[in-house]
Amino acid sequence: MFTHLTTLIGGLHGTSPFRVLHWIFRDNPTIGIILLAAIVLYSIYRYMNRH
Repeated sequence: MFTHLTTLIGGLHGTSPFRVLHWIFRDNPTIGIILLAAIVLYSIYRYMNRH
């Protein structure tokens, strides 16, 4: 997991966010779902504070 994480952080410069999410979902779907829920909740929070 840690070697994959360092590769993910090191190779993050040229990769798309969808590819990173795909790697996270493939390795550990629970963490992927939690991360996706956090992104959605944060975007809702930002949207509600803007208006």
